[in-house]
Amino acid sequence: MKKGALIFLSICWLAAMLVSCGGQGAGAVQLPEATPGCDKGFSHLSTGETITVIEVGHPNRVRATPHVTNDNVIGQISAGMSAKIVDGPVCADGMVFWKVVSQSIPSGTGWTAEGNGAQRWLEQYQP
Repeated sequence: MKKGALIFLSICWLAAMLVSCGGQGAGAVQLPEATPGCDKGFSHLSTGETITVIEVGHPNRVRATPHVTNDNVIGQISAGMSAKIVDGPVCADGMVFWKVVSQSIPSGTGWTAEGNGAQRWLEQYQP
């Protein structure tokens, strides 16, 4: 296999977590659409901001999709660590989710919950 083809396949494999390489084939992943206003005024965050996890005694789970299931947890962000919001919010399972990018997430990106409408777990990063 040529080096260029190998690089393409590597990039395609990495991108497969977000989209399907080569169109709408069987491996296509449907990404949730942001649902602005779904948080009913709860959120103080927005796309493009850097966030940090509030000290609440446990790290925030990062999920492959913005839904609460045990099989979609792909990592976690510990208290004090930061991440950049790249999409959202998406409201699901009683929580407000944001898609974030961080070196602390094994795949580099995932969905983490800001809170449940009563309690917040994320806040704007203040260096």
